[in-house]
Amino acid sequence: YKRNDGILDPMAKVGSGVTKNRLNDEVRHSGMQFVVDPGADATIGGMTACGASGTSAVKYGSMRNNILGLECVLPDGTFVKCGTAALKNSAGYDLTSLITGSEGTLGVITSVLVKLHPIPEHIVSALCVFDDLFKAAEAVAMLKLRDSPLARCELLDKTSISAFNRYSKTSGNSSHEKMEEKPTLFLEFHGYSKKSIEDNIEFVKKICVEDYDALNFTFTSGEEERKSLWAARHNLYYASISLRKGATGAIVTDACVPLSSFARLMTKTAEDIRNLDVVGPCFGHAGDGNFHCVLPVLEDDSEDYLGRLQQVNDNLIRRALEAGGTCSGEHGIGYGKIKYLSHQYGSGGLHMMKL
Repeated sequence: YKRNDGILDPMAKVGSGVTKNRLNDEVRHSGMQFVVDPGADATIGGMTACGASGTSAVKYGSMRNNILGLECVLPDGTFVKCGTAALKNSAGYDLTSLITGSEGTLGVITSVLVKLHPIPEHIVSALCVFDDLFKAAEAVAMLKLRDSPLARCELLDKTSISAFNRYSKTSGNSSHEKMEEKPTLFLEFHGYSKKSIEDNIEFVKKICVEDYDALNFTFTSGEEERKSLWAARHNLYYASISLRKGATGAIVTDACVPLSSFARLMTKTAEDIRNLDVVGPCFGHAGDGNFHCVLPVLEDDSEDYLGRLQQVNDNLIRRALEAGGTCSGEHGIGYGKIKYLSHQYGSGGLHMMKL
C-alpha cells in the first residue's frame, strides 16, 4: 500500500511470482481484495502476461482494468518502469497496456502494481436453470443490456453440469448435491445492504424467468453454501477431463464475441461437438461474451479424432472473427493461435506488431 497523510491508496505492489490467493490472504485484514479471478490460483505476473480475465470480469474487468503499472526487464537487460500510482496517466505511450498480454515476448515482468477493491459487506450467489441453451445465453445479453448489477455471470451447458455431477461422485466429494443437468447460469451479487441486493436479485430473476423462461432460480448468502454453489465452476476443467477415462490434457478454446452474437456462437459450437461426435463441455464468462470448450485428449487418440477436435476450434474461431470477436479473450495466443492473428487484424496489424 501507499500511504499519504493517513489516507490509504487501494493498490498493492507485488512480485510477479505472487499468486492471486496469496495476495488476497495478505490484504484481507484491510477489508480489501484483488478481484480478477481466472479460477486457478495463478501468479500475478502470469495473469498480467496473458491479459487474464475470469469470473469477476463482468463487474471489475480484466487484468488490463486492474493494473496501474509494472516493472519488467527487456531482452537486452534494460530495466523498465511502466505506469504510475496515479489513477490515470496520459504521459507518453501506454507501456503498461503494451506489456500486459504480451506473453513474455517484449520483456520479463518482475513486479506489478495492482488495484484493490473493498470486500462487499453482503454477497449472494444464485443459480438459474434453463431448458434451452440459446435462451440462457440470450438472457445474459439482455441482463447486460439492462445494466443488471451482476458481480459474476457464468453459463454452463448441460454437459458441463453432467461432468461436474460425475466428477463429484467419483472424486468422493459427497458434500455437493447433484445438480439438475440443464443449461445453468451461475450468478453473484455484491452490495452494501441486504435491501439493495434483494432488489437486484428480483430484477434479474424477473428477466430470466418471465422473459427467457428460466425454470428455477435459487440463491444463498451463506459462505459455505456459496462456496459449494461455485464448486462446479471452479472444478470444471478437471471435471471435463474426467469425461474421457485416461485423458491427461485437453484442447481449451477461448473465443470472445460481442454479446449480440454470444447465444448463436455458443449454441452452434455445442451443435458442432454433437455432430462431430467428440466430447467437450461448453461454458464461459457469459457476462463479457467469453466462452470455452474443454476438449479432453488421450495419448492414443486417432488422427481422425484429433482432426475433429481441431475442427470444433477452427469453426468456433471462424464464427467469432466473422462476428467481430477475437480468437482469445483471456488465455493469450501462445503458438496455437498464431495462425489466426492475420485473419483477426489483417496484414497491417500483424506488421505493426512485428515492428
